[in-house]
Amino acid sequence: MTQDVINFLIQNEIAIYAGLGVCAFWFINRLFKAIAEWRESAFGWEREIAKRKFISHLLPLILIFLSAFSVFFLVTYAGSMLLNTASLATPTMDVLATATATLPPTQDAAQVLLTVEVTQTPAADGCVPGQLEWIDPQAGNELRGVVTLIATVNIPNFGFYKYEYTEPGNSIWKTIAGGNQPKENEEIGLWNTTQLIPGDYLLRLVVLDNQNVEYPACIVPIRVFMESEDAAN
Repeated sequence: MTQDVINFLIQNEIAIYAGLGVCAFWFINRLFKAIAEWRESAFGWEREIAKRKFISHLLPLILIFLSAFSVFFLVTYAGSMLLNTASLATPTMDVLATATATLPPTQDAAQVLLTVEVTQTPAADGCVPGQLEWIDPQAGNELRGVVTLIATVNIPNFGFYKYEYTEPGNSIWKTIAGGNQPKENEEIGLWNTTQLIPGDYLLRLVVLDNQNVEYPACIVPIRVFMESEDAAN
């Protein structure tokens, strides 16, 4: 729920500021009129009425500025922390999900074990169509603003997944978020790239099974641009 609210604020930040600005302009205009009436009041009851008008317009104006500050804080700080903190649930090992193979009498046990390993081990680069792959973005894509990430994460005995980014040559990966439900060509989350320095990045998708065995990551190179660069082009 919290992530949904912050995602809504990120996507509608400009519209919210515009609406608050219009309201603030109206109350500021009324506030100055109340101040003028207060100064021009000749009688005590007139000053009292003008004072009440001043207070009645000042309080909503304070609330508007507090709301604008709250939106700024949530988008700039809380949003960044939320998008860079994995909301990962600890998977529960399902003993019943572990397959028990029965060897045919004419088949060698070592050959069966080799067959199982070849079938369940992902490719070296980690991207396995239908099991672990990026749908959007693709390698070389240019990203701006808040990006919707679409992928397939559906391995046997699925546990959980996470998606991370880093700069080329940097071995430290920063977690964006994650989940504990399989996805097949579906949205897995959002990535707020407005906090990043424009340039080249690597985006990887990591999945673990229900025994916490990590599969090789599916990695795609992407490039992040500023929102203003999109308008200039």
